[in-house]
Amino acid sequence: MSYMRKKEWSPIIAGLLFACLELMSFYVSSRPLGASRAYAVAGSIVEYVFFPAHAAKVPYWQAYLPYVEWTMALVFGITCGSFISSISSGTFRLRLIPEMWRSSKGGSISKRWFWAFVGGLLVGFGSRMAFGCTLGMLISGVIQLAPAGFIFMMSLWMGGVFATVVFYHLKTSTLKRG
Repeated sequence: MSYMRKKEWSPIIAGLLFACLELMSFYVSSRPLGASRAYAVAGSIVEYVFFPAHAAKVPYWQAYLPYVEWTMALVFGITCGSFISSISSGTFRLRLIPEMWRSSKGGSISKRWFWAFVGGLLVGFGSRMAFGCTLGMLISGVIQLAPAGFIFMMSLWMGGVFATVVFYHLKTSTLKRG
């Protein structure tokens, strides 16, 4: 168990464990891992509780009935596992503003949370438009050697570098130094 106390896992061990998890996902549910459906289902359950008449008319929920399913357990497990991992490795710190944000944009918590919310909305919207999430397309797509997974991986990387440079007003020399 001393391995669990290390600050970083071996990429080989982590990759093998993740591959086993992906294989189990296919075996148990006949689907690759994905998380975006969990958020859509959680929203629909709230809608059924507070606005049942409207929820009953939504065509999407006629095709995909909203019920607590394994993707919700996956998101819960990712959240809890990350927390437990950071506590056990001694790297847990509660930060409202990351250091890179503070040095580039200042210390405004409301500004940081506003942009985090906007970014989350954009990722959520994109995942629903694409009928899947980054986890499903990137990780599961690449594991299955799907061309779309590799295209998405490169697009995500290039978009992330571009957005980081533009948003933080970085010079490319800053990125090279790491």
